[in-house]
Formats: sequence, C-alpha cells, structure tokens
Amino acid sequence: MKKFILFFLFILIHVHGFAGDDIDIPQPADLDLVEEKLLLDAIEAAQEAVRNSPEDADVWGHLGHVYLIHGWEAPAVPCYRRASLLAPDEFKWLYFLGRLMKERQPEEAVKHLTRALTLNAEYAPAHLYLAAALRILGRLDEARQHLEHAKRLQPNNPFSELWLGEIALARQQLKLARTHLESALRLNPQQSEAHALMAQVTIALGDKQAAKQHAQAARYASQYSELSDPLWWDVLKAGVTASLYAERGRRYMSAGDYARAVAEFEPLTSQVQKDVEVWLDYGIALLHTKRYSEAFAVLESVQSLLRSDREVRKQKKSHEIAYLKARVYHYIAQIYYETQRTDAAIHTAQKAIRLLHNLVKKSQSPEGIRDSGHSTFLANVHANLALVYEDAGQLEQAIIQYQKALDLLPTEPSLHRDLAGVYWKKRRYAEAEPHYKIVVADDAKNLQAIYRLGLIFLTKGQYVEAIGRFEAVINLDTEYVNAYEALGIAHRKRGNILGAISAFEKVRQLEPDNKKALEMLQQLHEAK
Repeated sequence: MKKFILFFLFILIHVHGFAGDDIDIPQPADLDLVEEKLLLDAIEAAQEAVRNSPEDADVWGHLGHVYLIHGWEAPAVPCYRRASLLAPDEFKWLYFLGRLMKERQPEEAVKHLTRALTLNAEYAPAHLYLAAALRILGRLDEARQHLEHAKRLQPNNPFSELWLGEIALARQQLKLARTHLESALRLNPQQSEAHALMAQVTIALGDKQAAKQHAQAARYASQYSELSDPLWWDVLKAGVTASLYAERGRRYMSAGDYARAVAEFEPLTSQVQKDVEVWLDYGIALLHTKRYSEAFAVLESVQSLLRSDREVRKQKKSHEIAYLKARVYHYIAQIYYETQRTDAAIHTAQKAIRLLHNLVKKSQSPEGIRDSGHSTFLANVHANLALVYEDAGQLEQAIIQYQKALDLLPTEPSLHRDLAGVYWKKRRYAEAEPHYKIVVADDAKNLQAIYRLGLIFLTKGQYVEAIGRFEAVINLDTEYVNAYEALGIAHRKRGNILGAISAFEKVRQLEPDNKKALEMLQQLHEAK
C-alpha cells in the first residue's frame, strides 16, 4: 500500500510539476510596465495554457513565441528548452532554441541546431543560423560548409553569399570574396554590409573607383531581402501589437495575398492611428482587392495627414514626406486607370513624377535616390504612365515614358518588352529589334518576342536568321500557325520550294479552312 501511494505521488509530481504548487513559468522582467490589454491578455492566455497542460510541448512553444515576437528573448529560451525536452524529436523547438541562442550562447546554439539538422537536414535557415554561431566561435571551415549547403537548398538567399564572402575576406582570398559578394549584391542590391565588404575587397585589389562607389552605397541603411523561413510565421502569428499586425500585413502583401493583408491592417485603422505607412499599405491592399472607393478614401486620408497633420510632419523629414506623397499619387493614378478615368490617371501620375524628380534634383548626391531604391519606384511610375498612354492610343507619349523608365532601370526585361511592343504597334520595327533581342536573351521561351524578331529579319531580307527564329517558335509550340506561315514565306523567298510547301501543309493541317495557305500551296506546286 505504501509503495502504491509513493507511486501515485510520483505521477502527480511528474504531471503537475509539484503537488499543490504552481508551474514555474518564466516571466518577462518588465511585465508590470506593459499597458496594452491585447498583449497582457495574450500572455495570460499562453501562461494559463501551460498551467493546464504542463507536459504539452506545443503550449510551451507557443508561450516562447509570444515572448519572442514581443521582444522578450530571455524568458523565451526556457520555454523553447522545455518544449524541446518534452518533444525531443520535434525539429522546430530545437531550431528556435538554437536560433535564439546563436549570439549570446553560440556553443549551446551549435549543439541544438546540429541536433535539429539530424531531424531535418533540408531546412536552409537552420544551416544559416548554425553557420552564424560557428563563425562567432571561429570555426570557419564548418561555417563555410553549412553556408554552401544552405546556398544549394535556397539559391536565392543572399546571406549565404554574404557570409561566404566575409569568410573569404578574413582569409585574404580576395578574388573569391569578390565573387561571393557580387552574387550577394545581385540577390540583394541594397545590402549595406555587402557594399562595405566589397569596398574593402576592391581597395585591396587596387580598384579605387569601385571601392569608392561601394563605400558610398554602404552608408545607406540595408534593405534586406526576406529570408524564406516558413517556421517564423508561427512566431509572427503570435504577435498582437500594432507593429506586428502591420508586419504580417506587409508580408501578406509581398506574397500577393492582399485580402489577408487587408484583414491585418483593418484593426489598426482608427482616428488615433497616424502611422502614414500603415494607412498607405492599407490603401494599396484595398486597391489590389479592387475595393476602389475605399482605397481612394484611405489614400486621400494619407495625403491629408502628410499635408496638414503637425504630428506627422514633425516625425517626417521633408524629403520623406515628398516621397510618401509621390507614392500616394502613384496609387491614386492606378485607381483612376482601373476605373477608366484616363485623363485623371495621367494628371495624377505626372504629379508623382514631378515630386520624385524634384527629390533627385535637391539631393546632394544624385546617386542617393538610386541607392535608396527610389529609382525602381520612379521607373515603375514612368512605366505605368506609359501603359495609360498606350491604352489611350497616345503611343508617342508611351514611348517617351518607357524610355525614361529604362534610363533608370536599363536592364529590366519587362521594360524592354513593353517598349518593343509600342514600337511594333507603330511599325517602327528597326527600333523594336534591339529590345526584343534583350527580351529573348532573358527569356528564351518568349514566343511572341522570338516570332516578332523572325518577322523583323524577314522584312530585312535576312532569311536564314528569320527561319531560325520561326523554327525556334515551332520547337516550343508545335501548333503556332503564324510561325508556320512565316516560315513558309521565308523558305519561298530563299527559293526553297519544298521547305515552303512543307510549312504551308502544316498550316493546312492545323487550319483546314485557311485560304491563304491553300492559295500559297497552289502557287508553290505550280512553281515546282
């Protein structure tokens, strides 16, 4: 009987922590200073879940999420540690624990992330955070291996290349460092850390001009490319403060999920909300969900705040206000365009362009607008205005706007494609040709661009080149009737009657009632 009672007490202690006592739940040191009811309620609910189910790894992990996303890293650590002990074969708890400890306790982070990777070796962020901890410990060879692995798993993440460049620079492997850093900047052109490292590399390699350019770019704040980390969404969803609603909304926008973005921004929009970036993003999300009247009202409210609200104008510098006004005009112009108010769209887009060009002129460093990312936005405004002009039949104005966009983004294939399209409409084929060549170099499967290049060569009497383009189209799409027709004409021009007959026979096969093909076949057989 005594053994049974002792066993029963053991079970009680194991399940409930201590018989008759509360579970030892870590607390944020400054919790008493928190006044936001939503946050206090979220903490209380998460802690109560732990009290009710102290052996459930998920409730401990969720409490860690609540702490971490609201800035309390220290109490989050024991929550994740408890979760990892309760579910030792669960990758995510070891991952969060290692990620959180990588800077302050890198040895522990290495242990937890290494264990996590035995459970899921394909999760690229775990390799990156493990590499970060190993770099701190000076274990550079191991760090490099994990960075290379992360790069293979996630080729578009710039951090692998950035840190590989840093390791190569530390070892004075200057050319290798430059290669990695150039790749990092292709993936994320506005990462100041990469520019700072490139300045060191290029000065060591004797390229003073490049070093100066990178040093100038390094002065601007980084605009990070988002690391694809699906598990971080679990943490972000635990957030209940205004800034976290806004962050979730912006993440949904970047993923193109504007309906969910609207749902995240809506709780933030009230008379006391004067964060113009939040209001602007809310208006953009409404625009993309085609709620035009609501979007217009929100964007007009942003303009009003920027014009006359003392608090907003005190918080923002004059160039920041001008840039925000330009963005608002741009999106209002889009509303006008999509609601078929062409004249208003043109007028409003021109306002945005004037503001942006004034920003360039007033800047002490003309390149500043490029390095801050505004050039991409200005190019988009020009391109959108070109589209409005094109739809309105004002093709010369459209050409001017596309060319201005290309002055800012000379390597953007979509701008070359759109400008070539307008030249094509104007039958200015010679001017369309170089732009279509750029489009095809970027996208070897763009059927329209390849076909039109073929037609341009055909009109110039360059029949071999034309035939090559038409055959390329047919290889990609065996039912592209126009390509067969054009191929037949090209063969006929070269005197290849059998080739022309073969091409027009294919047209007749695809379109039995095609009169042009029948006429051409009759003429070709007579000429044979």
